[in-house]
Amino acid sequence: MGFRTVIALNNDLSHEWQRDPELGRKIFEATSGCRSSNEFQYGAAIEQVHADVQSLIITDGYQGKAIAHTNWYSQKEDSQRDLELLKAFAERMGYRIVRKSAK
Repeated sequence: MGFRTVIALNNDLSHEWQRDPELGRKIFEATSGCRSSNEFQYGAAIEQVHADVQSLIITDGYQGKAIAHTNWYSQKEDSQRDLELLKAFAERMGYRIVRKSAK
């Protein structure tokens, strides 16, 4: 597996970025540490991680932030992945996720 890059693009500027032959370079620079910011002309790089990392990401405007991570493995159900990510985020925030008791 390789790496995954998550980018937020400003759709209001799509008339510009759809024709920009430098868009790939701008994204590369935003994700490679060549700049002090992850923002670029049309949006921002949210995350760049190995493709077997599962991420919980909050987006806000044209920015975003990965707030929790788990590792991928085959046979993991979507619901299991979701719960692991939620628990990881809750733990980082000082909370614990507890299932409601059945009535």
